[in-house]
Amino acid sequence: MVDREERLQDFIDRCRQEGLKITPQRVAVYEILLNSYNHPTVEEIYDEVKKRYPFVSLATVYRTVETLEQMGLAKKVCYWGSSARYDANIDEHHHLICVKCGAIRDIYMEEDLSIPSELEGFRTEGYSVNIYGLCPECREKAQPTS
Repeated sequence: MVDREERLQDFIDRCRQEGLKITPQRVAVYEILLNSYNHPTVEEIYDEVKKRYPFVSLATVYRTVETLEQMGLAKKVCYWGSSARYDANIDEHHHLICVKCGAIRDIYMEEDLSIPSELEGFRTEGYSVNIYGLCPECREKAQPTS
């Protein structure tokens, strides 16, 4: 995986190329996402940015996260019963999702699913697998005490 400082610099360079202002708030959103392993929601990112920049708006954070997604610098992770979460890890990977607490962990699988380039009339562009289960912490809590 590319170093976080390199990724941050890439983000700044891409903003310049696309004519986007490089605001402290925009950089903070990306930094927070880069440093998060828990796949935060926009609201969680907003809470962190607000600590640094108290006057930032939730709308600014939403727009920035959408911009990051459009630029290919972040991915949206969606699953039933939860708000969209975001991942700055843009390497090809999948997710383990705890059905009890909602924790999300990145996993890498060697198996290729061999998704065809055309499927039921769709031109496929990629895939992501969500695997649901109980995380170790929730499994431990669910164990009966004797």
